[in-house]
Amino acid sequence: MIEQSVFFDESNEKSIKISDLKPGDILIFDGEDHGISLLIKKFTHSNVTHGALFMQGGDIAAIADAGTGGIHMHKVEEHDGSRFVHVRRIAKEGGFGEDFDKTISPVLDIARDYVSQDLPYPYSDLVLLAMILIYKDVSDVSLKQAAIIKLLKVVTAELKKFIDEKFHDGKHTMVCSSYVYQCYLDASKNNPDLKINIKNGDADFDPNYKAKRSATLLDLYAEHAAEYLYNTESFASEKDEPVTETLDEILDNLVNKEEKHVSLVKGNALSHAIEEFLKALMNACGITIKNVKELIENAKKQQAMFVTPNDLYCHTTNTESIGKLMLYRYEDVYTP
Repeated sequence: MIEQSVFFDESNEKSIKISDLKPGDILIFDGEDHGISLLIKKFTHSNVTHGALFMQGGDIAAIADAGTGGIHMHKVEEHDGSRFVHVRRIAKEGGFGEDFDKTISPVLDIARDYVSQDLPYPYSDLVLLAMILIYKDVSDVSLKQAAIIKLLKVVTAELKKFIDEKFHDGKHTMVCSSYVYQCYLDASKNNPDLKINIKNGDADFDPNYKAKRSATLLDLYAEHAAEYLYNTESFASEKDEPVTETLDEILDNLVNKEEKHVSLVKGNALSHAIEEFLKALMNACGITIKNVKELIENAKKQQAMFVTPNDLYCHTTNTESIGKLMLYRYEDVYTP
């Protein structure tokens, strides 16, 4: 197995050209230094915020990814001053040999099938940020509890609006990095060598982390719900204050810049916000929930499938670095 260090040093990446890419290559985009992108980088301790699959080269180079408008293909081209893109390629002991293109073709077929389904994906970066907050241990960051509640309310409202307006039975959303992972996972049913193996992922449970009883917001909610014997109606008993701040104001106020050690505490308002977000997320994924126990169980299943861009970049054990280059991604949808 190709063992990839979880402390990957990007200084070892060589500069490459778009002609060096092969269909099926995993592309991980650097993020920007403001707004949601900056927070994703901060919470994942990385510089990357978006994942995609390289679909075709030649006269027209194109990628497939889950973006704000859904899962689509987009043209890309090399362009100085654009974001750096880090390229990784699936690998195995002994290599795939001359059959690589044939071996990887099922991944591309699956990726195209998801594209053809016009799968919805609303507010991509915002949903990714909320999922990181729910599923990842971010106890090393001083977060303001009131701001977390407001952010979850905003994301939940957008998810509910999306479900009412655009949701189709049998279709579900995927964050950008999970889309890449899912395409390989689907293909691995017929070829196990195509499963992307992730070690020490951002949302993984750390068995050595025993200092805290609750490491994530999901843990905090599950513990609180158990104390109420999973009768969580009282979580919504407090007056539900409307969110009056803009999203930018909430994001700017999410991290406590003055205090370095601020612990999140169980509370009805926080647990209610987490619960409503999880219900909306499960609904958007086409998962039917009958009770709070099922909500928690399914949320944990989603956590096991949650993959961040940083996971694709430096937490995989069977991909190899091809290099990095600057790519410009066109916003317009590309249809081959």
